[in-house]
Amino acid sequence: MEKNSLKKKFRVMFKMKNIFTRTISGIIFVYIVIGSILLGPLTFAIMMTVVLIWAMLEFYSIVMKDFFNGAKLLGTMSGALIFIVGFYYAQNSAPASLFLLIIPLLVLLLISQLYSKCTHPFSDIAYTITGVVYIALPLTLLTGMTFPSIDANSDVKYTPDILLGFFILLWTNDTFAYLTGIMFGKRRLFERISPKKSWEGFLGGLIFTVAFSLLIAKLLPIMHVYHWMAVAVIIVVFGVYGDLVESLLKRSMDIKDSGKFLPGHGGILDRFDSVFLAAPMLFFYLKMMGLC
Repeated sequence: MEKNSLKKKFRVMFKMKNIFTRTISGIIFVYIVIGSILLGPLTFAIMMTVVLIWAMLEFYSIVMKDFFNGAKLLGTMSGALIFIVGFYYAQNSAPASLFLLIIPLLVLLLISQLYSKCTHPFSDIAYTITGVVYIALPLTLLTGMTFPSIDANSDVKYTPDILLGFFILLWTNDTFAYLTGIMFGKRRLFERISPKKSWEGFLGGLIFTVAFSLLIAKLLPIMHVYHWMAVAVIIVVFGVYGDLVESLLKRSMDIKDSGKFLPGHGGILDRFDSVFLAAPMLFFYLKMMGLC
């Protein structure tokens, strides 16, 4: 009995320590992201470029351990190029034709397989392109949220309100889904992929995120309150799917975390997994509503 009670105490202590570590590292991460956004377009672009490169290298290290390193380099270069061109295009500082620079890189990717010793060259190519589509494109779409108009006849200014709201609501959902899941979680949301996620956690995240969107609407009145509520729902639904897709990736590769970027959070892919599906769907909504 004493041994069992000691084990329980150690488990509780370990869980509390993990929550504390996760909280501190999460707060530091939030300050870095929010600070880089508020400081201006250049710091935002630098921060997101670093995130993109780091995330793509993590992705390639997971799925292409024994593959040709040249493909990883070309994939990462392609992703960074798409983001940089997209960033300047959103400001009307670069023509859309610059996106054509991706064509030589893709051709080089195909040619490079002739010189590699990879036994499955087209799997190598597929993984490389998947990294660009899965990571680089969603992060590039974030630039469209910081420059609400790409009309050549309009005055384009850096306006980070939507992007700030996006990240704040994303973290609100992550936090309250995690807390309500710990306290009330019983019914598994998608046990085959992520055994810890629960319907209670999902609903808790949804309720608190939508409620918080009402406050965001007052603090950042760039959009009407019902748009912020719609943004909250999009973030919750597709953020969870983004998390599940990344969990599917890790489970298929038999790993726990994508890396060691943040103590208690795992790698950069683990920290941005919700963004990779939520950002494209939010960008789609904003475009359909004429808000960016």
